[in-house]
Amino acid sequence: MADLPSDPLISLVTVAAEQMGYSCRATEPDELRLVGPRGDGPHFLWLHNLRRRLNEQPFEQWPGLIADHVETFLARVDPDYADSLATDEFPTVRGLLRTRFASSDTIAGIDIVGRYVAPGIIQVMVIEQLLTAEAVTTDQLDEWQIDSTELFELAEANTRAAGRLQIEWRNFNDAHFAILSGSDSASAHSNWLGDYPVIGTYGALFVVSHEGNVYAHPIVGPNALTAMILLGKVAANTYRSEPRPISPAVYWWRDGEISLAAITEVDPDHNVEVRPTPEFEALLTSLAVTCEFAVVPAETVDTALDALEQYRQMCIAPDNSANPPAVDDLIAEIDRNGGAVGFVAAAADSRGAVLRTWGPNRGQHLLAVLKLTKDRDLAVLDVETGHLYDPRGRVEVHVTVGDGRSLPYLTRALLDDFVVAAADPDDPFLVVTRADETYIRTRRHEWVYEIEHRAGSASEHFRVYTLRHTVARDVIWAWACGDPSWMVAVQWRRVDPTSPGIEAASGLEILQDELSSAGSDLSADALALLDTFLAVRDTPIPSTDLAATENLAIDPAILRELASSHTEEARPIETEKPDDPDET
Repeated sequence: MADLPSDPLISLVTVAAEQMGYSCRATEPDELRLVGPRGDGPHFLWLHNLRRRLNEQPFEQWPGLIADHVETFLARVDPDYADSLATDEFPTVRGLLRTRFASSDTIAGIDIVGRYVAPGIIQVMVIEQLLTAEAVTTDQLDEWQIDSTELFELAEANTRAAGRLQIEWRNFNDAHFAILSGSDSASAHSNWLGDYPVIGTYGALFVVSHEGNVYAHPIVGPNALTAMILLGKVAANTYRSEPRPISPAVYWWRDGEISLAAITEVDPDHNVEVRPTPEFEALLTSLAVTCEFAVVPAETVDTALDALEQYRQMCIAPDNSANPPAVDDLIAEIDRNGGAVGFVAAAADSRGAVLRTWGPNRGQHLLAVLKLTKDRDLAVLDVETGHLYDPRGRVEVHVTVGDGRSLPYLTRALLDDFVVAAADPDDPFLVVTRADETYIRTRRHEWVYEIEHRAGSASEHFRVYTLRHTVARDVIWAWACGDPSWMVAVQWRRVDPTSPGIEAASGLEILQDELSSAGSDLSADALALLDTFLAVRDTPIPSTDLAATENLAIDPAILRELASSHTEEARPIETEKPDDPDET
């Protein structure tokens, strides 16, 4: 036996070779030189892939696996080896033909039959035997006298007929991915990912870092970015450590075509950087869209449903005839300044435009779109929420809604929506502002509306309560329009800075405000129900004793008397009435 380094693998390979009549010695790390019994050769056996593969097996199985590997290698490289497969006879090998992916870098300059798949990978044909697979060479192809396209079709059919891959699903940071395995030609199945349940709306990301496993992620939304980074790290690390490496890159399968999605680089500290291609980065950007708006001429829609139908038609059947001038003007403005608020797409047709933005600040996007459209008489549909913003009949004031929306104008239709809609009881759900310290706002708590207005300073701060949304709506609209009727429509009271507001308002206080509001024509039954509601509201823990509840109620006769004394003329509770009604 040759004097070899103390390496169990090299020692076992040497023993196996010598038992077959070959001399063996190490010439380079993981490279052995074999010479046949008649001096034929030398034949060079590289151990990289064998070493990686054996690392997955118990040591006691190494001798048998190594003997099979060496025997298969000698049958392929030495024509005089007794058990050599007659690969020059096509009928002998046709059933053994398979396809696999291989690295275009590692096989560069080697005489094999292959075809391009994507940057970094090619598809090759192999004759599959035991632990090794012999790549088909151009000389063999010439001997068989068969067209390479026909041969690839045969090899692919053999590969698919051998069985489907097994699928195991994993989850990492909400990015689901599948591991497909179960074949020595698993990489070839990347061509047929559409046969597996791993395809999303925009195809699939996948890596074939080494033969035997394919990692795939269905592309359906923004988590494709997380999946790309995850798969890139998997590819870069397993490409360096697993047997039969193929590619450290991330690929994109869509509609049966494969393209490069991202490349990976490993720095000296073993950190992996994953960089998407420009094409895939464009997809990631579009998937990160947080808002989508349909913009149409306001006169063409009356309801949100009308606008939604226009949006649907623009998406499924674009009409590329002349665009409305206002829409063309809008698109030009976005092209000039859209990047400032994150516009990523603005597609127009004869009916309007579909605008898409990305980024975390949804309120900023809506405000930007409304500012761009209000003076062009364009209505805006927020596709996700279904809200329609029609600028016709608008009052240009600044509006803030409790859910984060910010608007540059107010309309009667929008106000109806804001006031009737549910609100966060802890925050004003609607604030309408003209200037600093000049605003009107409302919020709701336990079905009671609180309306407040401030006229320039904290000392000119007033409040009123009502149980009717129509009162809140009409008062706010009159204030926004500059109609002075808002001042006498309710019984404004100056706000005590120490007052906690609606959460601690007493039932009597709410009742007085309700009865003093203009148009508060409550029936006797309504007054009785109101009395019961307000009495129970004043009780921290409502009593289950009906008799006790009855004792809490105010005599309906008193309520009727209060109601009958109501007039539409405002009567402030304050002892000093302001000289100028505008001060309230």
